[in-house]
Amino acid sequence: MQQPLLNKTFSEKNHEEVLSLNDGLMAKIHNSNDPHYCSSEPFRVSSYALILITKGKLNIKINFENYVLNQRDILLVLPHSVYEIADNSSVSFISIHFNKSYLKNKGIFFNSGETYRMSKDVQSHKFSLSKEEYTFIYYDMLALHKKLHVSKDTPQIKNIVHNSFLELLYDIFLLKNKQKDPKPFVHNSRTELTNRFLALVSDNFKKEKRVIYYANCLRITPRHLSQVVKQVTDRTAGEIIDEMVIREAKLLLTSHVMNISEVAIELCFSNSSFFGKYFKKQTGVTPSEYKMSNNIAV
Repeated sequence: MQQPLLNKTFSEKNHEEVLSLNDGLMAKIHNSNDPHYCSSEPFRVSSYALILITKGKLNIKINFENYVLNQRDILLVLPHSVYEIADNSSVSFISIHFNKSYLKNKGIFFNSGETYRMSKDVQSHKFSLSKEEYTFIYYDMLALHKKLHVSKDTPQIKNIVHNSFLELLYDIFLLKNKQKDPKPFVHNSRTELTNRFLALVSDNFKKEKRVIYYANCLRITPRHLSQVVKQVTDRTAGEIIDEMVIREAKLLLTSHVMNISEVAIELCFSNSSFFGKYFKKQTGVTPSEYKMSNNIAV
């Protein structure tokens, strides 16, 4: 009985269904005159999105940390991160959403290791545009939005839309590359192994929290796995597993849909007591303390 409500609360299922119906790519315009356009509840989606603030400012939590996006700021929303918009009544923005399937079908690949590194540093996927840059990107996004609403029967419309999307994506990459990156991401065997590990953890962290499980899947020793992953992400394999579990636990506790025992079951802990000890060790507070201070009424 809980799961349909849970999916609705997180906005994930409906979002992914709509995205799928639109071939994995869609655009939305949020107007401050309609403050209910976005959910105020925590949400997590498995797709990417580009958000450009066109007016006002957006107070947003990313993985339970507070950030402020101002006019002319652009943010790359990463898959599987947890987002919560605290107040959207005085902001307008345009967003482009695209999933991994769309990218893969078009021959575009985002590196999992780089995506994880970006998720640890919001500044690496959020930046401000000058007036000239803002105008440039804003009209790119508006053009894509307009083309996405052209009849699907229009000849060559899929190719037209895709080319418009690529133009937007590459324009943003060009602007982002103007900024110095103190840690350029190097693609080699270590990053490839880390990518495979991150993909495995993303799919299995609820049931499997042991480093040895992932090491066995990758046919290497746990020590070697942790050493390689730490070189690429600055976190050990165990730390990454714990991060994903705790992020999910916080989302479930905040949702006000499940009680603590149900959260423990959802995350495959043997009992709520064991889950409570694990959660307090990782966060410094008990699940009930976290739930009380972060509840969102539905």
